[in-house]
Amino acid sequence: MQSDLEKYDVSVIALSKDSVEETAIHKERDNLSVKLLADPKLEVIRQYGVEHHKAFGFTTGKFMLFGIPLALTPSFKAMAIPTTLLVDENGVIQWIDQADDYRIRSSRDRVFQAVKSVFN
Repeated sequence: MQSDLEKYDVSVIALSKDSVEETAIHKERDNLSVKLLADPKLEVIRQYGVEHHKAFGFTTGKFMLFGIPLALTPSFKAMAIPTTLLVDENGVIQWIDQADDYRIRSSRDRVFQAVKSVFN
């Protein structure tokens, strides 16, 4: 969509909770041309109100034997909710599309409908 969005002078910036290193690997691996920003402490993600704690993970237990954790404790970890924001040149959010399912992203049609509505 990037070339079509450029017709409206819209830039694409992706933000994730990945580290700077993980973000660089992702950009190279997937040959991405968009800006990818890292927010490992979720500071910006929290400012936009798109943090959630539904991701399931494991933390290592406190008990160690010869430097090896004896147990893994199930926990929920914070991450970003997949969200598409259309922000104008003044930093004002003009449109938000957010999914309940982390695997779903905004459709091309929904994004362009919003762009045309805001910037025409």
